[in-house]
Amino acid sequence: MNSPSQNFPARLVHQPVLGFIELVASKAPAPGGGSVAALSGSLGVALLVMVINLTVGKKNYAAVSARFTELRGTLEDLRARLTVCIDDDTNAFNRLRAASKLPECDEIEKAAKDKEQAAASGEAVRVPESTMKLCLAALEHAPEIADEGNANCVSDAGTGAEMLLAGLEGAAANVLINLSGLPADAAQSLRQEVDTLRRHGRALLERTREIVGAKLGG
Repeated sequence: MNSPSQNFPARLVHQPVLGFIELVASKAPAPGGGSVAALSGSLGVALLVMVINLTVGKKNYAAVSARFTELRGTLEDLRARLTVCIDDDTNAFNRLRAASKLPECDEIEKAAKDKEQAAASGEAVRVPESTMKLCLAALEHAPEIADEGNANCVSDAGTGAEMLLAGLEGAAANVLINLSGLPADAAQSLRQEVDTLRRHGRALLERTREIVGAKLGG
């Protein structure tokens, strides 16, 4: 069986922007929603970091410089991990697709296929679940950054928050669509987790929107 990485000439994160977009738009089923969700989250974090970079060191924002410097390290770590998820999600999908095509001509092959399908199903859920959690972890800081960051960048903070929730919601859909390969109790637990993370993320975005709206006067 070919490794998932053999399906592309290079990692997705090394593709030019247009190349990545064209890959998503092609007939190939991956990269798809899970990788796009991770990219959305990574871009959302990048915007929050940009606001921090345009705040730290400014005289008018000296009071938040130390706090924002600390936040920058936290967010850069989240961004790096979300960026990894871009390729991980496509690799997980390719593994799941390859597992479904394994032969099952006898009991030994059938047992091997069942084992690989179970492992691949778990991976296809684990990656978008991780994307969800990373997006939410970054979104936790969006209200503070929008409220206390450089006022000239408040629209960027708001856009970053919007991208983070889009990443969370897209990853949630990719968790849910892959639950059929898991045991019923595990699937139910994940459904509850998805619901909790979604509600929390939506509340954080609404809070950020209120802050941004008040600063923009709209």
